[in-house]
Amino acid sequence: MLARIGAITASAAVLFTAVPGAATASTQAESLFWIRFAAGVQRCLDSNSAGSVYTHVCQDRNNKQKWNNYAPGKFKNKASGLCLAAGTSSVFAGSCEVNASDWRTSSTTNKYFTNVSTGLCLHNSGGQAEAVGLRVCRAGTALWTVTKLRS
Repeated sequence: MLARIGAITASAAVLFTAVPGAATASTQAESLFWIRFAAGVQRCLDSNSAGSVYTHVCQDRNNKQKWNNYAPGKFKNKASGLCLAAGTSSVFAGSCEVNASDWRTSSTTNKYFTNVSTGLCLHNSGGQAEAVGLRVCRAGTALWTVTKLRS
């Protein structure tokens, strides 16, 4: 009887022993998005390796227009690996580790992207290769839509 209880206990121990790496989160696929100016023009938020952020005609294969919302309030550019960030009056792509790269979005279809540090929103008039700036969030030029892309 004791031998049988010992065998059952050993079996249970094998079942509940963690397999190395099994408890860690699996590698999550990127969730890529276009961030588009909402005023009816097909302009997407675009960036380059120098850190400039601007609008450009949306292009399916342009990785500079793909943004990974990898953590709440963080948007990392697929091409550069830099995050959408803002200073007191400018928008740029920079380090993901600073508060300037923290954003809140509204829950409506047309979204405000509010920079947590400044309290101001992404702003653009939808022009081709036009720099993106900051403005009070009530402005119509501060509304954006988000389109999920296939990874």
